[in-house]
Amino acid sequence: TPLILISLFTLIFGQIKYECKINDTYKIEVSNGGFLACGENIKIRKSDFGIFEKAIYSESSLCLIGISKIEAIRFDKNQAEFLIYHDGKMDSENPYNYKIENKNVW
Repeated sequence: TPLILISLFTLIFGQIKYECKINDTYKIEVSNGGFLACGENIKIRKSDFGIFEKAIYSESSLCLIGISKIEAIRFDKNQAEFLIYHDGKMDSENPYNYKIENKNVW
């Protein structure tokens, strides 16, 4: 029973809703949040050898719902900056300007 419940939870709430490439090595993806999540989950993944992917950064506290597009403005060894387009229900700033300071993540 626990395995069935975990599988159903993963199928319902772990679906990738949006995905785009930042560059040849990194991509960003948006997936559904859980029961108590404020918004959707955003992950930056690094691909190795073209087959394997590793999640190097994850953010679930932005409270953004209905993300339709993410533009990478800046992505270098010190900082990443994105414009996140969403439906505007939880946050009035659209597009949302999101910055990440690199602390030995990528």
